[in-house]
This record gives sequence, C-alpha cells and structure tokens, in this order.
Amino acid sequence: MALPKQTTSTKQHWTIKNSNIPSRFFGLTPEDLETNYPREIESFLLKTLEGKVIKAWGGLGTTGVGLLLDGDPGLGKTSFAVMTLLEFVRRLPDEKEEAQKVLQYKQGSYGLNSRPVYYMTFPDFIHRKKALFDADSAEKATLQAEMNGFHGQSEDDSKNVRLLVIDDLGKEVDTEYNHAGIDELFRSRYDKALPTIVTTNVAREEWGKRWGDAMGSFVYEGFKRVIINTQDNRRA
Repeated sequence: MALPKQTTSTKQHWTIKNSNIPSRFFGLTPEDLETNYPREIESFLLKTLEGKVIKAWGGLGTTGVGLLLDGDPGLGKTSFAVMTLLEFVRRLPDEKEEAQKVLQYKQGSYGLNSRPVYYMTFPDFIHRKKALFDADSAEKATLQAEMNGFHGQSEDDSKNVRLLVIDDLGKEVDTEYNHAGIDELFRSRYDKALPTIVTTNVAREEWGKRWGDAMGSFVYEGFKRVIINTQDNRRA
C-alpha cells in the first residue's frame, strides 16, 4: 500500500506544534525509517481513522487498545512511535466535522487549542505528576488540568489526549509511587477508550515481574504488541 506523503495544512501544523513531539522528528515519514514499516502500525492507523479505536462502541479487542513497541535499545522504537503520531495527524480528514468524528470530540471542542495527540517520556510524566505537590494554587490548577487530560478525565474535552505516546517506560526508578502511576494512567485511558502507544526495553513477558501481576495481565488486554528488531517487525 502506498503511504501518504506529508502535508502542511494549518490544522495539522498546529496539532503537531501542540503535541510536544521533539522538533528533530518533524517531517518523519515511514520511508525515513531504517527498518521495515510494521504492518501492525498500519493496521492500527487504519482502524483508528475508521473510527474503530478512539471512544468507539462495542469493539472488544480494538476500542481503546494501543500499541506496545518493545525491543532492545537503539532499534528505533521512539522513531516508530513518533512516526505513528505524525502519520495519524497527516491522515486526519481536512474537514473539521469528519476529523471530529474520528477523534470523538464533543461538539465545539476540537480546534487549534485541542490536543488530539501528545508525546512524552514516562520519566517526564512522573516529574509532572510530582510537581503537583510543590506547586502553588494557580500553578497546581494548571498542572492538574493537564494531568487530567493525559488520563482522559478533563472536564474540558479538548484537553483529553486522544492518542498518547509514553516513551522510555522502564527507565524510571522502581518505586511503589511510579508503579501506581503506570497502572493508573494506562487503565484510566483504556477505560475511557483512549489508546496509548508505549515504547519500552522491558519485554511484554517481563511486565508482571517488573510492575506486578495485575499490570502483567493488563498489557495483553490494553495493547497490541509490535516487536522492534533489526531483522523484521512482526506481531507475536
């Protein structure tokens, strides 16, 4: 299948600008990747753009299910995750009403200030979460609203991130607080039918040992796995 080329509409430009994607990735396309473009990512994009993933009804095994990109360090997991966000934005319909159907925003909440997609590392997420403890009242309100948006719990629906990348899971310090943060974030988003894309060096089979039995079981329910390696990219 021929892959769409990058477009530069104003709407796409501001969506990417609001996404926290590092600027070194701007313009990244599947053709730029050094390894094969995984069919699982293409399937995920197609289903999402068809309205079968984000806040969809009745799609057991599809609704709210994200991607787990795992593999050894240095194989481009971050590039694959970011490229997925960029491809999603590029392929969104130009017509606002059609794009809003894909994103399932409430009427009037999809605009230049919304955050359909967002990128951050897991250590950054934990840093922002802990910053709430020391913030003054005004700053705390802003930080809490942002955190609610990551979890899909914001009353302002434009702030509820539809497609979130969590990069570098597994590099954080092992504490009960951090483990609880993982569980809370992933389950909240899944319950709200908001997919998450995760990159990690921790293999799926090791999640229970690393983050507990509950998360070790949930990873099979909440994510489709894409193994990233130098030979090929396949579903397992």
